[in-house]
Amino acid sequence: MIVTRPLRTDDLDAALAVERAAFGRADEADLVQRLRVDGDATLEWVTEAQGRVIAHVLYSPVRIARGDDGRVLGLAPVGVMPAYQKQGIGDALIRQSLDALRENGHVRAVVVLGEAAYYTRFGFAPASHHGLQDVYGGGDAFMALALRAGGLDGYGGRVDYAPAFDLLSE
Repeated sequence: MIVTRPLRTDDLDAALAVERAAFGRADEADLVQRLRVDGDATLEWVTEAQGRVIAHVLYSPVRIARGDDGRVLGLAPVGVMPAYQKQGIGDALIRQSLDALRENGHVRAVVVLGEAAYYTRFGFAPASHHGLQDVYGGGDAFMALALRAGGLDGYGGRVDYAPAFDLLSE
């Protein structure tokens, strides 16, 4: 049985193992730990199969040059254990976590830097269409998703991720 749910405290080691395995390196797991230590892990969800955590996603606050009200989050990292990749596990995890953010009502929008072919299936579109740019020069790979009508209204300029992202090697 596969279940997607909010991360529990006792899931953390397994979530870090997922990030290490999914990316084949420690950078994303280290990022998760830094975000948590800094108090910037706003929302974390996991997917488990047969009681074992097989996928993890984290959302953290971003800062926006114009109009920042603390109601936009960045999606990253998201990882799925290699044996479960390309089976829709990551899709379901992202969809359910985005639905949870919509239901919460506090978060207006989410940004992500990733593959457009993947993230457009969730409704993400180039953030530049809303006057937003990332600090990494991602171009159209930097995308935004309004979680409610007008969710991206009033924002503009540069978007900065939480400080822990500055320590990533890539």
